[in-house]
Order: sequence, then C-alpha cells, then structure tokens
Amino acid sequence: MKIICQDMMFGEMDRWIVVRMLTQMAKGIFTSVPTSAGQSDKRCLLRWSTVATITILAWGAMFWLFWPTVRTLIASWMVSRTFTHGFLVLPATVYLLWFYRQHLTGIVPTPNLSGLAVFSLLVCGWFISHQAGSSLWEQVSLVGMLPALVWVIAGTCALRVLSFPLGLLTFALPIGTAIEVWLQDFTTTFLEVTLNAVGVPLLREGYFLHIPSGRWEVATDCAGLRYVLPGLALGYMYAAMMYRQALRRVAFLILCGLFLILANGVRAFGIIFFDFVGLAEGTDHRVFSYLVYGITIVFLAWVGTTWGDDTTEDATHGESPQVDSA
Repeated sequence: MKIICQDMMFGEMDRWIVVRMLTQMAKGIFTSVPTSAGQSDKRCLLRWSTVATITILAWGAMFWLFWPTVRTLIASWMVSRTFTHGFLVLPATVYLLWFYRQHLTGIVPTPNLSGLAVFSLLVCGWFISHQAGSSLWEQVSLVGMLPALVWVIAGTCALRVLSFPLGLLTFALPIGTAIEVWLQDFTTTFLEVTLNAVGVPLLREGYFLHIPSGRWEVATDCAGLRYVLPGLALGYMYAAMMYRQALRRVAFLILCGLFLILANGVRAFGIIFFDFVGLAEGTDHRVFSYLVYGITIVFLAWVGTTWGDDTTEDATHGESPQVDSA
C-alpha cells in the first residue's frame, strides 16, 4: 500500500522567507527615521523605542512565567510537521510590527486600563484552563496575552493599527485538525474524478484507491492541512504588507485557502499518475510536491499584486497626533 504524502517539511521554504525579512529589518532599523526629522519626531521615536523595549521585556517575562504552556506549544510544533511553521510565527510577527512602524506616525503611545482588564481576564482564563487540564485553551490564553500587552503599553490607537499584524500569532496555535476529515474527502473525490478523466482505472474504498500499479491511501497527514496552514500564514503576511482594506485581505486569504487545497489535490494526482505511468517514484514525489507548492505560492503572490492598494502611503500622514485616554 502506498500513502499519498508529501513526506517533507514545507517550513523550510517558509523559514527562508522569514529569515530574509528579518535580515531586511536588521538592515533598515537604523535608517527608519529620516535624518531631516524634527525635534518632535525625535521625541516620538524615543518614546516608541521605550514602548518597544518595555513590550519586548513584558513578552519575555510572560514567556518565563507561563513557560509550561510555551513548552507545550513548542512540543506541538516539534511532534507534528503540520504545525512546524509555528517556530516562524513569532519572528514573522515581529517583522510585521516593524514593517508597520511608519503607520504609527502621529500616534502617541499611552498606557490603557481597558487593555489591562482584558489582560487580567486572559490570565484568569489561563488559570481556569490549567486547573481543567486543557492545554489548548492555555495556549489560546497565552497567545491572546501578547496583543493584550501591546494594548496595555501602547494604547488603543496603536493596537488598532497593529491588530492585523498581531493576528498572525493565531498561526502559532496547533489548531485546524478538525477540518482534516473534510480535506480527506475532498482530496479523495478530486483524485477519483481526475484519474477517471485521464483514463486510469480505479476502485475507491473510502480513502483507499485501487489502481493497476497498486493501492493508494489518502491518509490524514496527506489531506492537505500541511499545505493550507503554512500557505495561509504566508498569505496572511503578504496581505498584511500589501493591503490596508479589510475586504481585500479577507478575499486574498480565501483565495489562498482555495488554491492551496486545490494544489494539494494536484500534488496527489501527480504522484499517483506519474507512478502509474512509471515516470516517478520515491524522491521524485518529494521534488514534485515542492514544485507544486512553490508554483502555487508564486502564483498567489502574482495574483495578489493585481489587487494592490495604497499601502505605500502612511495611514496617518498629515494627521495631528492621536492620544489615547486611559
């Protein structure tokens, strides 16, 4: 019996992209403010530098205090290749926050008590989940504390600007397995239709496909979640950098999800068909999987450029400073 599985970690491609982004951030961090900036701009920069430092220290302290939950997150990323991209989520989020730094022009960071109330509720939620033995809800509470701390330290106006970049943290959670059965059904039906269309005789029994060259199984790990989650994370980053309109962002993410599911079906079809005609086996299957994934990501990026909006302009350019009320 053969299993239709990519047998690889797509995190390698995602890791390369994130490393490139962080390198660009390191190169530009000392040139992010024009040399012609006035004294008020320099004071604003100093204030935001202080806020950034406090936020980083607060996040670090929170990771230390809730280390058992952080450890369960890391374990889920290590055990299942479906969630390996979780290792890249935090550095990618940091890059997006840096990318959005110009949108904070004119916003005065002000501590906010509403954020403190939300943070306190999340801490209570963590303790309740811990007592109930629910590691997933512990993780949800922990991840929710990160943007809540930004709200507490920087204020509502800053959180409003940074909310979408901070939303990338959701991909650190090991969630999504509930749709694997649906993905298995779709992939198996897709294979049945496409293989019949090209004249490959087959017999379907649940998630098993019998063809003259052997029996194939559309296993849970091969249903496409490993395509969808890392691809959606990349698509989320792309939407955050390319679009400011919520409708465009949502539309692009839906498009990413649909194309990634379809791409997994094409991958599975190619593996079975090329094996049937004797053109590929073993390592060739992994190369083909990488190829399909890479083409899909590049195609989605190209499609995304046709929807571009005015992200190059500062969202608050020309406006008077915005100050939060506590």
